[in-house]
Amino acid sequence: MKKILLIIMISSPFFFLSGCWGTKEIQSQTYITGVGLDYSEGEFIVYIQALNFANIAKQEGASALMEAPPILIGEAKGKTIQAALSKLEQKSALPHYYGHVETILLSENVIKEQMKSVIEFIGQNSLLRYNIWLFGTEQDIKEILTSESFFNFSSLYTIIHDPKTLTNNNYFIPIEKYNKFISTYYQPVGSQIIPSLEVKKTNYSEDEKKKNIAVVTGGFVLSQKQYKGWVNKKDLVGLKWLSNKATNIPLFLFEEKVSVIIKKPKIMIKVVNGYKPSYHLIVHANAVLTQNEKDISIDKIKKELEIKIKNELLKTMDKSEEIKADLLNISENTYRYHLKKWDESAINSIDKGSLEHIEVRIQIEQNINYKH
Repeated sequence: MKKILLIIMISSPFFFLSGCWGTKEIQSQTYITGVGLDYSEGEFIVYIQALNFANIAKQEGASALMEAPPILIGEAKGKTIQAALSKLEQKSALPHYYGHVETILLSENVIKEQMKSVIEFIGQNSLLRYNIWLFGTEQDIKEILTSESFFNFSSLYTIIHDPKTLTNNNYFIPIEKYNKFISTYYQPVGSQIIPSLEVKKTNYSEDEKKKNIAVVTGGFVLSQKQYKGWVNKKDLVGLKWLSNKATNIPLFLFEEKVSVIIKKPKIMIKVVNGYKPSYHLIVHANAVLTQNEKDISIDKIKKELEIKIKNELLKTMDKSEEIKADLLNISENTYRYHLKKWDESAINSIDKGSLEHIEVRIQIEQNINYKH
């Protein structure tokens, strides 16, 4: 009896380590990494992007560069998003797995007309996480999903799947995850911006072959669950001064003869009483001087820098007034802390005159070192 118990004790770990019943090996599923959604003539057009993780693992472990791992794109139509996905799954050689989806890409038509369906789809699919990235595009979704990375790396190394790496080092407009978007979508004030992607092939080449790189060109604006339009990133330049994620902001002055990097700007928003709320914005930041070809004085650079930041905030406020949406989200402060003083209509009355005062305080560090 003791010998039997001993055999069972020794063999049981191997029994459990041999694998769980019903689990699938990595090569026996289609791992979806991105989902694209379009809407036309009463039907959803659903795209899936899938990558071969075995190929990616081989590539990352190789000493020499290999060919770019293939990108599998699926496409189907349906009256609902789930119906289109089901049609795709019925024609797939391998079952689909959605637990690795990192990005959802929406067409302008979907953002304009079908956000309710998108929100329901994400909320009802247990495998789709709330920390996925949310992008939009005016281009062909398939073209965005098949955009290229550098050096034949997989699509996981593009802005579609890894925007944080880019924005940490060169912040321009906020790129937020879905949980941030949905947390403010139902608010009666403020706005949400879904960054827009476009494939460009003018800036980079490999072996004289132009690279099709996906870049952020602006954003689709929603306010009070209504679509307000697309805004070029040039008109969204003021957003970065109100973001706590903007750690490095490069700026160029005096016809690009002077370069500075703004470090972790801090914003203070003061609400001013009146028949409707108005605001004082105070921006504090340190700047590192990285280029000064004309030996311009620090005081002159500081003054020009403060003017530029102020003008960027005003430029975005001009666009807010044009599209009737609070792009800077300064009304959110009033809604959260001063709701008893004004009704929602007054709080939403945002125009350029709402910025009663802008004060910018910049401290410049002269940090130009030359190699000897």
